[in-house]
Amino acid sequence: MNEFFSHLTSLTLEMAPWLVFGLLIAGLIKSWVPEERVIRWLGGQGMGPVIRGAIIGAPLPLCSCSVIPMAIGLRRKGASPSSTVSFLVSTPETGVDSIALTWSMLGPFMTIARPVGAILSAMVAGFLTLLVERHLPAGTIPAPTVVKPACDGGCGCSGKSAPAPEKKTLFARTRSGIDYALNDLWDDLALWLLAGILITAAVTTWIPSGFLTEYTQAGWLAMILIVLTSMPIYVCATASTPMAAAMLYSGISPGMTLAFLLAGPATNLAPLGIIRRELGGWVLTAYLSGIFLSAVGLGLLTDQVAGIMGWIPVIEPGKMEEWMPEWLAQGSAGLLIGLTLRTAWHRWRTPKR
Repeated sequence: MNEFFSHLTSLTLEMAPWLVFGLLIAGLIKSWVPEERVIRWLGGQGMGPVIRGAIIGAPLPLCSCSVIPMAIGLRRKGASPSSTVSFLVSTPETGVDSIALTWSMLGPFMTIARPVGAILSAMVAGFLTLLVERHLPAGTIPAPTVVKPACDGGCGCSGKSAPAPEKKTLFARTRSGIDYALNDLWDDLALWLLAGILITAAVTTWIPSGFLTEYTQAGWLAMILIVLTSMPIYVCATASTPMAAAMLYSGISPGMTLAFLLAGPATNLAPLGIIRRELGGWVLTAYLSGIFLSAVGLGLLTDQVAGIMGWIPVIEPGKMEEWMPEWLAQGSAGLLIGLTLRTAWHRWRTPKR
């Protein structure tokens, strides 16, 4: 057990500064990028909105559950089905917080492959949806539901002008973003991230390095299996990172690891019913097909590129970069532990309904 706790401590210290950095940047992006601008970028028809939806969604810190309300809101305000699907895929697959953690735990190769793979897989799903839009009879895809706010005398229906939204100062938006990162975002991540770190520490302690290497020799069959296994499992992009590190350590290939990082966070059984209701069964099929095909294809391509480059993943959890100050690692870890204890306390005090 001493070795387990040693790995657990080292992992925590290694990832904490990068995770804090990623959380803060994620919070600032959310508070600084107005939703109205996102709606304008995703509006219109054709390939342009699909590409923009993939690129815009990539840095946002939302998981497959929390992205649903935002994506449906964008759809109801004018985003096309194809751009909505593209946004739905790229947003949970990666984010600035998970990218920062990927650099710390998986190295530069996977740090580049992950966001690139997320954007490409989102574009595949969006283009498939675009094909569905163009070849199905009119009315097959449900029209967006227009949600009208209840009239309170100030919405304009009584002859009065609706009050203009209050504009926040840069300082207020920055403070709001930091508050979101350290409260709402961390509350969503803490439990899953803790589980991922514990799994990684256990694997590196009790499973020999390269233990699963022989199971990756099945090529595309192994890739399909890991994608099909990952798709029903709910895991957010950040929490999946330490799990991916454990997979690489166990001998899983870089491509299979990338396939897990794409398919796991992007799919979740819970919101599929909402997607079908808002966008229709054909769009849901395009959404799932795009994730599956791109995860398998990009996983196989990643293994080929890694082989050509001669990149052999050697994951040594707990080996911190020499330039990382010890005080920064310990302070970041202390902050995250404090936030986790606060989250646990609030959940324990909140009465169950």
